[in-house]
Parts: sequence; C-alpha cells; structure tokens
Amino acid sequence: MSVEEGMPEFDHGARRLQGAMLEHPGLAIDRMPGLRFALNRFIAEAPARLASLIARPSGAAIEEIRATTLFEAIGECSGLTAAIYASAEPEAQFMIALDERIDSLIVSSIFGEAVGADSPDKPGSDAQKPRTAIEASLVEAFARTLGEALEAAFASVARVALGFERLTTIKDSFALGRRDGEAAAARFTLGLNGGACEGLLLLPQAFLLTFRAELANDPEIEALPADRRWSRLMEAGVQQTQLPVTAILEEVPMSLGDVANFQIGGLLPLQCNDFSAIRLECSGRGMFTCKLGQADGRYRLEVESPIAQRHETAKP
Repeated sequence: MSVEEGMPEFDHGARRLQGAMLEHPGLAIDRMPGLRFALNRFIAEAPARLASLIARPSGAAIEEIRATTLFEAIGECSGLTAAIYASAEPEAQFMIALDERIDSLIVSSIFGEAVGADSPDKPGSDAQKPRTAIEASLVEAFARTLGEALEAAFASVARVALGFERLTTIKDSFALGRRDGEAAAARFTLGLNGGACEGLLLLPQAFLLTFRAELANDPEIEALPADRRWSRLMEAGVQQTQLPVTAILEEVPMSLGDVANFQIGGLLPLQCNDFSAIRLECSGRGMFTCKLGQADGRYRLEVESPIAQRHETAKP
C-alpha cells in the first residue's frame, strides 16, 4: 500500500503485533478495493492530524490488508493497550492495538528523547511503570486523533460516523464479538520523533458488511479522459459518410396494374402545379420540406422547414 519517502524501516519492538495477522480465507478482502483506498487515505491523513499533538511526524506506512479472525488477532495482541471505537450505524466496534512502548514513544516525541532497545520500558520489561495521568491523557489524545483520521479517510468511500469509546488493555477475546468472527486487519507504522510506532487496525466483519456495496467500488479507477484526437477523427469520418438524398416532388397513388403498364416514353401526369411542399429525404427519412425554384437555368430547392420527426410515419 502507500509508503512515504524517507519512511523509517518497521520497528519490530512491538513484537506481539507481528503475529496478529494469521491468514483466514473466509473474508474476501480482494472484493473490497474501497477498503484499501480508505486505509491508504488514513495513513496519509494520520501524520498531518498528529502534527498538532506531536511535532514533525516523520512519515507513515501501512501493510496490505489481511483476513483474520477476532480470536487470532486479539489473542496475539493480548496485554497491549488498544483504543476502542464505535459506530452507531452500523452498531459495531473496532479497535487499534498500539505499540507496547506507546507511552514512552509519545512522551519522548514531545520532549525530544528517542526510545531505544535499551530503554527501561522496552517490550516485555518487568520494570514498566504504571501509566501516569498525563501519559493516559496523551495516549487518549493520540488515539482520538487516529480515529478522526480514519473517519476522514472513510468519508470518501462511505458515510461512517465513528466515536472514540475508551482505552483498554486487551484481555478479553470476546471484546469485539464472537471469537470466530471474521475481520480485516492491517499493521501500520507511524514515524515519531521518539521512534517508529507500530499499530494494528482491526475491523470486524460486522462493521464492514454494512458498507460492502461502497467498499466494492474502487475510487482509484477513474473514467479515462476523452481522447480528443480520436473524437475529432470520428466526427470527421461521420461527416464524410455518403448518404442518398432524395427530393420527392409528388406522391401519386397507383394500382399495381398501372405500374405494370409503365413503358419507355410513357408520360406520368403530375397533379400539383406549385411544388411548394417538396419532401427532402435522407436514406428514406424525411428531413425538410422545400420549394422548387429555378435559377441560372437549373432547377433548385429552397429549404423551408424541418419535418418534425415525432410525426414521421413508419414506412413498410
């Protein structure tokens, strides 16, 4: 999916996130190109929105969307901090699991201290301190901003109203529904001043199915612009098409016997003597009424009025 220039390599500090993407064939991710489009928008939107909280985010990247189950993904992320979001229509929840070092990464990004592998708060360390009120506020602000970025990203695909519910420590495999419930998941990385922050976005099937029609469309596939050269050539070709044009002076009803008696040199008398309503046809279709005249020793037709096509009578 999208990767910005200068994006740091994936930081594998949040090791438990790496196993949360076991393939599950039930959910047809390939039939939801709109979801890929929305998540690309999300990863492009997130750094800009985080700039008000964390100065100079240094890029972002997101991996391909994978199909999994809630049991597999939540089980692999057990013990991590997660932001829970909810939508009223459809009534569903989804979550973003955050890096194990999320507190230190945010604080360090604000105050300019990098988090390294030897940090006291490294993944799995027993020395991790309880989250302070300030840290809790910063992590919540971080999570709310990610939710806003996701809502804005979905706006181009479907009308989704998302609300941040809470931060929680992942313990309950039923947190987002049935254990065997299918879900779409995508790992992403946000480059912060304190280091690369990883996350896992988990969208249950109950959330996605409501928008399956919208997600089946691919907004990246736009109508190709008109080929003006081809259009001009087509127009010129059509205009040069040769068609028969016939001027009908008069229509005289005759019997089949009269027609059978036609002979060379025979005369057909005309009943009309003013010829002011001559019918001009193109390929058998009435186009105009004309008046017969003469100039420069030649008979000529003066076009007077168009023949209304809705009054045309189909000919046998």
